[in-house]
Amino acid sequence: TPHCRSYLHLIFFPVAQHLYCHKGVYVNIEDDPAQTFNWTTEKVETCDNGELCQESVLMITAGKKRTAVLATKGCFAQLMEAMTFVQHAPSPGLTAVSYSNYCEDPLCNIGWDMSLNCPSLPALETTSMTATLHCPTCVAVGTCLSAPSLPCPNGTNRCYRGKVELSGGRMESSVEVKGCTSIIGCKLMARISSIGPMAVKEVCPHQSVYQSRKTESGATWLLVSVWCLALLLPTLLQSLIHFS
Repeated sequence: TPHCRSYLHLIFFPVAQHLYCHKGVYVNIEDDPAQTFNWTTEKVETCDNGELCQESVLMITAGKKRTAVLATKGCFAQLMEAMTFVQHAPSPGLTAVSYSNYCEDPLCNIGWDMSLNCPSLPALETTSMTATLHCPTCVAVGTCLSAPSLPCPNGTNRCYRGKVELSGGRMESSVEVKGCTSIIGCKLMARISSIGPMAVKEVCPHQSVYQSRKTESGATWLLVSVWCLALLLPTLLQSLIHFS
């Protein structure tokens, strides 16, 4: 009978289960992202076949307690689960870190679980300032309205000025960055061309554009186990604040 045929069809050809993921975009300048950055959203979307849930965050710190936070989450075409943490520019001076996570369970991109018991980063000492080098310092979404000249921490030897442009994953934004660094050239992002679904472009005045590369192509990056990244980024944010 038609009813039996439909029943047998469900047994041998089960209906594909849709994957639901949290979705959202976050762009802001935070004074203390470890305390104020709330990476949650109640919005949900249904993924197409071949897509996983993703969440990706870029944080750039310049000066005293000023961090640009740009984040996106939702469905994205990806073959397998993966979690990546990248320290693009280490302290002292300007710092840039990013995190991306692809997962295949329903609503798994809800954010980081702070309750997990994981080793944290070692405590970092306060960096002293040099009396000779001063740089215009700012970080802002779009364009800096002001960039006061601030003393640079020891370990830095030049001033940086550039813009980081992000597009994709519902993100269309740019961040202007100025400050002290030891990085030579237009390489605050270490030539990384993508963070999760977001394409990354770094532009600096009076400098040639460097050839970019994806995280998977050999840039300096660190893979962190899923169960230990929960405490890594909040601790790193605290370290960035101490260095700012």
